[in-house]
Amino acid sequence: MLSYFRLNDVVIDTIITLCFPVIAAVRLEKLLKKGGIHLPRSKSSNILAIMLLFGLLLALSGCQQAAKKPNQPGQLAPEVQKYSAEPAISLYRSDTGKVQNLQLEQYLKGVVAGEIGPKFPMEALKAQAIIARTNTLALLEYENGTRGKHNTDASDDHTEFQAYDEKAVNDNISKAVEETRGMVLTNNGKFVYALFHSASNGTTASIEEGFPKLAEKAPYLVPVATDGITKAPEKYKAWTVKVPRSTVKEIMGTEAGNLDDISIGQTGPSGRVMTVKADQATVNAVDLREKIGFDKLYSTQISSIKAQGNYIVFTGTGWGHGVGMDQWGASLMAEQGKTARDIVAHYYPQAQMTQIYQ
Repeated sequence: MLSYFRLNDVVIDTIITLCFPVIAAVRLEKLLKKGGIHLPRSKSSNILAIMLLFGLLLALSGCQQAAKKPNQPGQLAPEVQKYSAEPAISLYRSDTGKVQNLQLEQYLKGVVAGEIGPKFPMEALKAQAIIARTNTLALLEYENGTRGKHNTDASDDHTEFQAYDEKAVNDNISKAVEETRGMVLTNNGKFVYALFHSASNGTTASIEEGFPKLAEKAPYLVPVATDGITKAPEKYKAWTVKVPRSTVKEIMGTEAGNLDDISIGQTGPSGRVMTVKADQATVNAVDLREKIGFDKLYSTQISSIKAQGNYIVFTGTGWGHGVGMDQWGASLMAEQGKTARDIVAHYYPQAQMTQIYQ
């Protein structure tokens, strides 16, 4: 007859076998050397066995739960699952300082109008609606929206959240939002940072090139081929920008010297400039562009940087940070007969389309 402790060893070995098979092999070898495993025969031992087996089931349940990985393929994260119905959001109006409350889908019509405008093809508008919806929820869930600044979910200031222009909404924009209702992009069950920009020349940017601060959060935003520059306004196809030498020197600091030797430093996967160097100073190109002004230095798709008199001259192409959907590229794809689903699949190849509410 097996003692309590030997029976307990059997149960423990069973648990280990299922949860930790390598350790189990060692324990099993020891038990076999002791003369094998014998089942209990007495009534008291049977009761004890039942009690221990019940404990075994509980233990196995714990092992199985521990073995589960979060967000298996097709499984949505809790912050995505909670949007089983259309939410309402609060919007800070920068002109008045007031707060407007409205349903998400209504808000998105103003975002699509503000970010891409009413003149783009329908499938491009639909693609913009999908990524605007995704980006709104991603910013709310992962970046706290504008709650810290305005105590609201969102702001109509594009430098704080997304552009918003309800006055530019037309029938096509309304239709684009309505026909993609509830559709978002996810990666590993979580909302995608669905970044987008105006135009790229040849290829979009990696997240490291365009938004280095999000590199760890959104590694799924990768460069893809694009021809958006062919449809973009002429001024963005090839540009030369002159910035006062004093402005650049102030940004780069005293270690940059007189900037006579300013040049391109490191470049990224898409060929965009990642760093700019001068004398003993090196600055991140994204930071340099931000401090010069996004509307002055159009992108980091720069081909040359040189000092010229009282100016630093940048030559380049494109418009925007370069990450995610190229809006003019989306327009071209739509004209070529591609659907909104085709467009987002192209620009976000590691994302999945999901309809979270009807």
